Amino acid sequence: MADVFISYSKSHLKLTRNLAEELEAKGLTVWWDTDLIAGESFRDRIVQEIKTCRAAIVIWTRDSVQSDYVVSEAERARVAGKLIQLRTADVEPTDLPPPFDTSHISLVEDRKAIYGALGKLGLLRDEGTVVSGPLPLFRRDKSFTLERASRRRLVTLALATVIALGVLAIVISFRSEIVPIFRTTSAGLEERATKVITQFFEELNAGLGDSSQFAADVRLGGRGLMSKIEAVTELRKLPSLHRKIYCRMSDGSLTLRTPEFAQDGFRAKIYCECDLTDNSGTTTTRRFPLEIEAGPDPHNKLLITGLWHPEEMVLWQRRPRD
Repeated sequence: MADVFISYSKSHLKLTRNLAEELEAKGLTVWWDTDLIAGESFRDRIVQEIKTCRAAIVIWTRDSVQSDYVVSEAERARVAGKLIQLRTADVEPTDLPPPFDTSHISLVEDRKAIYGALGKLGLLRDEGTVVSGPLPLFRRDKSFTLERASRRRLVTLALATVIALGVLAIVISFRSEIVPIFRTTSAGLEERATKVITQFFEELNAGLGDSSQFAADVRLGGRGLMSKIEAVTELRKLPSLHRKIYCRMSDGSLTLRTPEFAQDGFRAKIYCECDLTDNSGTTTTRRFPLEIEAGPDPHNKLLITGLWHPEEMVLWQRRPRD
Protein backbone atom coordinates (compact mmCIF):
# COMPACT_ATOMS: atom_id res chain seq x y z
CA MET A 1 0.00 0.00 0.00
CA ALA A 2 1.45 3.35 -1.10
CA ASP A 3 0.81 6.73 0.50
CA VAL A 4 0.29 8.44 -2.85
CA PHE A 5 -1.14 7.19 -6.15
CA ILE A 6 -0.38 9.21 -9.31
CA SER A 7 -2.55 9.09 -12.43
CA TYR A 8 -0.92 10.62 -15.50
CA SER A 9 -0.54 10.59 -19.28
CA LYS A 10 2.27 8.59 -20.89
CA SER A 11 3.26 11.72 -22.83
CA HIS A 12 4.37 13.37 -19.55
CA LEU A 13 6.43 10.54 -18.12
CA LYS A 14 9.39 12.73 -17.09
CA LEU A 15 7.17 15.27 -15.34
CA THR A 16 5.47 12.49 -13.37
CA ARG A 17 8.76 10.83 -12.46
CA ASN A 18 10.15 14.13 -11.10
CA LEU A 19 7.08 14.62 -8.91
CA ALA A 20 7.23 11.03 -7.64
CA GLU A 21 10.91 11.36 -6.77
CA GLU A 22 10.34 14.61 -4.87
CA LEU A 23 7.52 13.08 -2.84
CA GLU A 24 9.63 10.03 -2.06
CA ALA A 25 12.41 12.34 -0.91
CA LYS A 26 9.94 13.67 1.67
CA GLY A 27 9.47 10.17 3.04
CA LEU A 28 6.25 9.25 1.20
CA THR A 29 5.72 6.03 -0.71
CA VAL A 30 4.46 6.63 -4.26
CA TRP A 31 2.78 4.26 -6.72
CA TRP A 32 2.41 4.83 -10.45
CA ASP A 33 2.06 2.21 -13.13
CA THR A 34 5.80 1.76 -13.66
CA ASP A 35 5.56 -0.43 -10.54
CA LEU A 36 3.39 -3.03 -12.27
CA ILE A 37 4.72 -6.58 -12.24
CA ALA A 38 4.99 -8.33 -15.61
CA GLY A 39 1.77 -10.21 -16.40
CA GLU A 40 -0.20 -8.40 -13.71
CA SER A 41 -3.70 -7.11 -14.54
CA PHE A 42 -3.15 -3.38 -14.64
CA ARG A 43 -6.82 -2.50 -14.10
CA ASP A 44 -7.18 -4.66 -11.00
CA ARG A 45 -3.91 -3.34 -9.57
CA ILE A 46 -4.83 0.29 -10.24
CA VAL A 47 -8.24 -0.13 -8.61
CA GLN A 48 -6.59 -1.70 -5.57
CA GLU A 49 -3.97 1.05 -5.30
CA ILE A 50 -6.58 3.81 -5.49
CA LYS A 51 -8.62 2.04 -2.83
CA THR A 52 -5.72 1.67 -0.38
CA CYS A 53 -3.73 4.88 -0.97
CA ARG A 54 -4.12 7.91 1.27
CA ALA A 55 -3.96 10.47 -1.56
CA ALA A 56 -4.50 10.18 -5.31
CA ILE A 57 -2.90 12.81 -7.53
CA VAL A 58 -4.31 13.22 -11.03
CA ILE A 59 -2.22 15.21 -13.51
CA TRP A 60 -4.48 16.70 -16.17
CA THR A 61 -2.76 17.15 -19.53
CA ARG A 62 -4.04 17.56 -23.08
CA ASP A 63 -3.89 13.78 -23.42
CA SER A 64 -5.22 12.76 -20.02
CA VAL A 65 -8.43 14.86 -20.29
CA GLN A 66 -9.28 12.62 -23.26
CA SER A 67 -8.40 9.38 -21.47
CA ASP A 68 -11.30 7.31 -20.13
CA TYR A 69 -8.88 5.55 -17.79
CA VAL A 70 -7.63 8.78 -16.18
CA VAL A 71 -11.20 10.08 -15.82
CA SER A 72 -12.22 6.79 -14.21
CA GLU A 73 -9.30 6.90 -11.78
CA ALA A 74 -10.06 10.53 -10.91
CA GLU A 75 -13.69 9.68 -10.21
CA ARG A 76 -12.76 6.85 -7.88
CA ALA A 77 -10.43 9.16 -5.97
CA ARG A 78 -13.03 11.94 -5.85
CA VAL A 79 -15.69 9.64 -4.42
CA ALA A 80 -13.20 8.41 -1.80
CA GLY A 81 -12.37 12.00 -0.78
CA LYS A 82 -8.67 11.67 -1.57
CA LEU A 83 -8.38 13.43 -4.95
CA ILE A 84 -5.67 16.07 -5.58
CA GLN A 85 -5.94 17.67 -9.03
CA LEU A 86 -3.00 19.16 -10.93
CA ARG A 87 -2.76 20.51 -14.47
CA THR A 88 -0.09 21.43 -16.97
CA ALA A 89 0.10 25.04 -18.15
CA ASP A 90 -1.57 24.28 -21.49
CA VAL A 91 -4.72 22.97 -19.77
CA GLU A 92 -7.33 25.37 -18.41
CA PRO A 93 -9.76 24.34 -15.64
CA THR A 94 -12.59 24.69 -18.17
CA ASP A 95 -10.93 22.02 -20.34
CA LEU A 96 -11.57 19.34 -17.70
CA PRO A 97 -14.57 16.98 -17.93
CA PRO A 98 -17.28 17.60 -15.33
CA PRO A 99 -17.42 17.40 -12.35
CA PHE A 100 -13.63 17.91 -12.14
CA ASP A 101 -13.90 21.42 -13.60
CA THR A 102 -15.72 22.68 -10.50
CA SER A 103 -12.83 22.28 -8.03
CA HIS A 104 -9.58 24.18 -7.55
CA ILE A 105 -6.81 22.85 -9.77
CA SER A 106 -3.18 23.84 -9.17
CA LEU A 107 -0.40 23.83 -11.72
CA VAL A 108 1.84 20.78 -11.48
CA GLU A 109 4.82 23.08 -10.83
CA ASP A 110 3.12 24.57 -7.75
CA ARG A 111 4.80 22.38 -5.15
CA LYS A 112 3.51 24.45 -2.22
CA ALA A 113 -0.06 23.74 -3.28
CA ILE A 114 0.71 20.04 -3.66
CA TYR A 115 2.37 19.79 -0.27
CA GLY A 116 -0.48 21.77 1.28
CA ALA A 117 -3.07 19.38 -0.14
CA LEU A 118 -1.07 16.39 1.09
CA GLY A 119 -0.79 18.03 4.48
CA LYS A 120 -4.56 18.40 4.71
CA LEU A 121 -4.86 14.67 4.08
CA GLY A 122 -2.41 14.03 6.91
CA LEU A 123 0.51 12.83 4.81
CA LEU A 124 2.99 15.58 5.69
CA ARG A 125 3.96 16.25 9.27
CA ASP A 126 4.65 19.96 9.01
CA GLU A 127 1.57 21.30 7.25
CA GLY A 128 2.00 24.70 8.90
CA THR A 129 5.00 25.55 6.73
CA VAL A 130 3.04 25.00 3.53
CA VAL A 131 0.90 27.61 1.85
CA SER A 132 -1.98 25.89 0.06
CA GLY A 133 -4.10 28.99 -0.53
CA PRO A 134 -3.90 32.80 -0.54
CA LEU A 135 -2.36 34.51 2.48
CA PRO A 136 -4.68 36.63 4.66
CA LEU A 137 -4.76 40.31 3.76
CA PHE A 138 -3.87 41.34 7.32
CA ARG A 139 -1.75 39.23 9.69
CA ARG A 140 -2.66 38.98 13.32
CA ASP A 141 -0.16 40.48 15.77
CA LYS A 142 1.67 37.68 17.59
CA SER A 143 1.64 39.74 20.79
CA PHE A 144 -2.09 39.21 21.04
CA THR A 145 -2.65 39.06 24.79
CA LEU A 146 -4.24 36.21 26.73
CA GLU A 147 -6.80 38.60 28.17
CA ARG A 148 -8.10 39.68 24.77
CA ALA A 149 -8.17 36.08 23.54
CA SER A 150 -10.18 34.96 26.56
CA ARG A 151 -12.63 37.81 26.10
CA ARG A 152 -13.19 36.81 22.48
CA ARG A 153 -13.80 33.19 23.50
CA LEU A 154 -16.48 34.31 25.97
CA VAL A 155 -18.22 36.43 23.33
CA THR A 156 -18.09 33.56 20.84
CA LEU A 157 -19.50 31.13 23.41
CA ALA A 158 -22.34 33.51 24.23
CA LEU A 159 -23.24 33.99 20.58
CA ALA A 160 -23.12 30.24 19.97
CA THR A 161 -25.49 29.67 22.90
CA VAL A 162 -27.98 32.26 21.59
CA ILE A 163 -27.89 30.74 18.09
CA ALA A 164 -28.36 27.21 19.45
CA LEU A 165 -31.38 28.27 21.51
CA GLY A 166 -32.85 30.03 18.49
CA VAL A 167 -32.46 26.98 16.29
CA LEU A 168 -34.02 24.77 18.95
CA ALA A 169 -37.00 27.10 19.22
CA ILE A 170 -37.50 27.02 15.43
CA VAL A 171 -37.34 23.22 15.34
CA ILE A 172 -39.91 22.93 18.13
CA SER A 173 -42.22 25.57 16.60
CA PHE A 174 -42.26 24.08 13.10
CA ARG A 175 -42.03 20.42 13.97
CA SER A 176 -45.44 19.71 12.51
CA GLU A 177 -44.43 21.24 9.16
CA ILE A 178 -41.11 19.39 8.84
CA VAL A 179 -42.52 15.89 8.34
CA PRO A 180 -44.75 16.74 5.33
CA ILE A 181 -41.81 18.44 3.62
CA PHE A 182 -39.71 15.26 3.73
CA ARG A 183 -42.66 13.16 2.64
CA THR A 184 -43.18 15.38 -0.41
CA THR A 185 -39.50 15.17 -1.30
CA SER A 186 -39.51 11.37 -1.02
CA ALA A 187 -42.60 11.09 -3.19
CA GLY A 188 -41.07 13.36 -5.81
CA LEU A 189 -37.86 11.34 -5.80
CA GLU A 190 -39.77 8.09 -6.22
CA GLU A 191 -41.58 9.56 -9.23
CA ARG A 192 -38.28 10.61 -10.83
CA ALA A 193 -36.75 7.18 -10.15
CA THR A 194 -39.74 5.37 -11.66
CA LYS A 195 -39.53 7.52 -14.78
CA VAL A 196 -35.81 6.85 -15.31
CA ILE A 197 -36.18 3.11 -14.67
CA THR A 198 -39.12 2.86 -17.08
CA GLN A 199 -37.13 4.67 -19.77
CA PHE A 200 -34.19 2.33 -19.18
CA PHE A 201 -36.29 -0.78 -19.76
CA GLU A 202 -37.88 0.74 -22.87
CA GLU A 203 -34.43 1.42 -24.31
CA LEU A 204 -33.15 -2.01 -23.26
CA ASN A 205 -36.06 -3.78 -24.96
CA ALA A 206 -35.39 -1.74 -28.11
CA GLY A 207 -31.73 -2.80 -28.19
CA LEU A 208 -30.20 0.23 -26.45
CA GLY A 209 -29.81 2.18 -29.67
CA ASP A 210 -29.80 5.40 -27.66
CA SER A 211 -27.06 5.72 -25.02
CA SER A 212 -27.92 9.30 -23.98
CA GLN A 213 -29.55 8.05 -20.79
CA PHE A 214 -26.17 7.03 -19.36
CA ALA A 215 -23.57 9.23 -17.68
CA ALA A 216 -19.97 9.36 -18.91
CA ASP A 217 -19.00 6.65 -16.40
CA VAL A 218 -21.21 3.77 -15.27
CA ARG A 219 -20.63 1.24 -12.50
CA LEU A 220 -21.90 -1.96 -14.08
CA GLY A 221 -22.45 -5.04 -11.94
CA GLY A 222 -19.32 -6.97 -11.09
CA ARG A 223 -17.40 -5.15 -13.82
CA GLY A 224 -16.97 -1.99 -11.76
CA LEU A 225 -16.47 1.50 -13.19
CA MET A 226 -16.71 1.61 -16.97
CA SER A 227 -17.04 4.27 -19.64
CA LYS A 228 -20.46 4.85 -21.19
CA ILE A 229 -19.34 3.13 -24.39
CA GLU A 230 -18.10 0.04 -22.52
CA ALA A 231 -21.22 -0.20 -20.35
CA VAL A 232 -23.71 0.17 -23.20
CA THR A 233 -21.76 -2.32 -25.33
CA GLU A 234 -21.95 -4.85 -22.51
CA LEU A 235 -25.68 -4.29 -21.96
CA ARG A 236 -26.39 -4.66 -25.69
CA LYS A 237 -25.28 -8.30 -25.45
CA LEU A 238 -28.67 -9.26 -23.99
CA PRO A 239 -30.76 -8.21 -27.03
CA SER A 240 -28.18 -9.76 -29.37
CA LEU A 241 -28.43 -13.19 -27.66
CA HIS A 242 -32.22 -13.50 -27.95
CA ARG A 243 -34.77 -13.20 -30.71
CA LYS A 244 -36.88 -11.00 -28.47
CA ILE A 245 -36.72 -9.63 -24.94
CA TYR A 246 -39.17 -7.76 -22.79
CA CYS A 247 -37.99 -6.46 -19.41
CA ARG A 248 -40.05 -4.50 -16.93
CA MET A 249 -40.17 -3.46 -13.29
CA SER A 250 -42.43 -5.48 -11.01
CA ASP A 251 -45.25 -3.35 -9.70
CA GLY A 252 -44.62 -1.82 -6.29
CA SER A 253 -41.11 -3.21 -5.99
CA LEU A 254 -39.21 0.10 -5.89
CA THR A 255 -37.25 0.81 -2.69
CA LEU A 256 -35.25 4.03 -2.41
CA ARG A 257 -31.77 3.91 -0.89
CA THR A 258 -29.07 6.46 -0.12
CA PRO A 259 -27.02 7.15 -3.28
CA GLU A 260 -23.40 5.99 -3.11
CA PHE A 261 -22.04 8.07 -5.98
CA ALA A 262 -24.77 10.17 -7.60
CA GLN A 263 -25.17 13.54 -5.89
CA ASP A 264 -28.67 15.08 -6.02
CA GLY A 265 -29.90 11.88 -7.65
CA PHE A 266 -31.28 8.60 -6.43
CA ARG A 267 -30.48 4.94 -5.86
CA ALA A 268 -33.31 2.43 -6.02
CA LYS A 269 -33.68 -1.33 -5.66
CA ILE A 270 -36.31 -2.94 -7.84
CA TYR A 271 -37.36 -6.41 -8.95
CA CYS A 272 -36.97 -6.90 -12.67
CA GLU A 273 -38.90 -9.37 -14.81
CA CYS A 274 -37.53 -10.33 -18.24
CA ASP A 275 -39.26 -12.46 -20.88
CA LEU A 276 -36.41 -13.95 -22.94
CA THR A 277 -37.38 -15.59 -26.25
CA ASP A 278 -34.71 -17.76 -27.87
CA ASN A 279 -34.27 -18.60 -31.57
CA SER A 280 -36.60 -21.60 -31.31
CA GLY A 281 -39.42 -19.37 -30.06
CA THR A 282 -39.31 -20.60 -26.46
CA THR A 283 -39.87 -17.85 -23.89
CA THR A 284 -38.41 -18.00 -20.39
CA THR A 285 -39.33 -15.46 -17.71
CA ARG A 286 -36.63 -14.50 -15.23
CA ARG A 287 -37.19 -12.41 -12.10
CA PHE A 288 -34.24 -10.90 -10.25
CA PRO A 289 -33.27 -7.89 -8.13
CA LEU A 290 -31.65 -4.87 -9.75
CA GLU A 291 -30.26 -1.67 -8.27
CA ILE A 292 -30.05 1.47 -10.38
CA GLU A 293 -28.46 4.80 -9.51
CA ALA A 294 -28.73 8.08 -11.40
CA GLY A 295 -27.54 11.64 -10.99
CA PRO A 296 -28.22 14.89 -12.89
CA ASP A 297 -26.14 16.32 -15.70
CA PRO A 298 -25.61 20.14 -16.04
CA HIS A 299 -29.05 20.38 -17.68
CA ASN A 300 -30.65 18.61 -14.69
CA LYS A 301 -31.49 15.49 -16.70
CA LEU A 302 -31.08 12.34 -14.63
CA LEU A 303 -28.41 10.08 -16.12
CA ILE A 304 -27.77 6.48 -15.08
CA THR A 305 -24.47 6.17 -13.19
CA GLY A 306 -24.73 2.64 -11.80
CA LEU A 307 -26.43 -0.73 -12.30
CA TRP A 308 -25.99 -3.57 -9.81
CA HIS A 309 -27.35 -7.10 -9.97
CA PRO A 310 -26.30 -8.62 -6.62
CA GLU A 311 -27.52 -12.21 -6.83
CA GLU A 312 -27.00 -13.52 -10.37
CA MET A 313 -25.72 -12.07 -13.62
CA VAL A 314 -28.53 -12.10 -16.18
CA LEU A 315 -28.17 -8.79 -17.97
CA TRP A 316 -24.41 -9.06 -18.19
CA GLN A 317 -21.78 -11.65 -17.50
CA ARG A 318 -18.67 -11.48 -15.36
CA ARG A 319 -15.41 -11.83 -17.26
CA PRO A 320 -11.72 -11.27 -16.41
CA ARG A 321 -10.74 -7.64 -16.79
CA ASP A 322 -7.88 -6.76 -19.12
